[in-house]
Amino acid sequence: MLMLQDDSGEVTPVELDVSLVASDAAVIVLDEYSDTCWVFVGRSVNMPTRMHALRIGKSVAKSGYKIGITNIGMASTNYVEMLEKDDGDPEVAGAIERFRNAITKRWQFEDQFLAFEAEPGPPIARETRPVRLAPEPAPTVPDTPTITATTVAEEPEPAPVVAAPAGAAEQKTAFLIYSAVRNADLVYTERFERDGKMGVKIEAPGVMVIEAVQEGDDLLIDPADFGGTDEAAHIKSDYESWVGKL
Repeated sequence: MLMLQDDSGEVTPVELDVSLVASDAAVIVLDEYSDTCWVFVGRSVNMPTRMHALRIGKSVAKSGYKIGITNIGMASTNYVEMLEKDDGDPEVAGAIERFRNAITKRWQFEDQFLAFEAEPGPPIARETRPVRLAPEPAPTVPDTPTITATTVAEEPEPAPVVAAPAGAAEQKTAFLIYSAVRNADLVYTERFERDGKMGVKIEAPGVMVIEAVQEGDDLLIDPADFGGTDEAAHIKSDYESWVGKL
């Protein structure tokens, strides 16, 4: 089990313990019993830590994580992301339940952090008796069916699908994200829906945290001053310049 300690993106190995799967935690478990890399992100985890957890989880699922001389979980066949904030989705809730069940066991440890189950006892010896098998009957060859040719009318080719042009709100959203990445070294974005309307949360650590909701052709941004920092003012200015060209 690897735990993200803060939003710096650093991970620390910890002893495998289901009690650490909490709403304020982001953990990665490399499970060689089921050949799975589990990534759990609690609902209270902030966006930078959440994004680091998902990025690091995909990385260690491919390359593994080294404990002492042992590389654990390299090239995991299965990769499961679980965002607790989405546990209203039955598929996400089911994945979280399977994850908890997989790690709720009595573990022993090697090299402090390598968890393994205790070896089971020897199997009970059972008396076996030879079984005489009856000879298999000869296979029955079916009669050759009569094949009748049927003429099938060719279906007309479907008309090509032409994508609808993006509306004003979608264009404004794109300008907003572009303005943020032009003026900040690190930007996190997250899409959401609120009252049936699509929105996007944009966070530039130390610069701004804003939410923008599409309403018709308008994009409603909160806070309207983009946070009030000098860098946020540059983002706001760039955005308004691009929107003015619509």
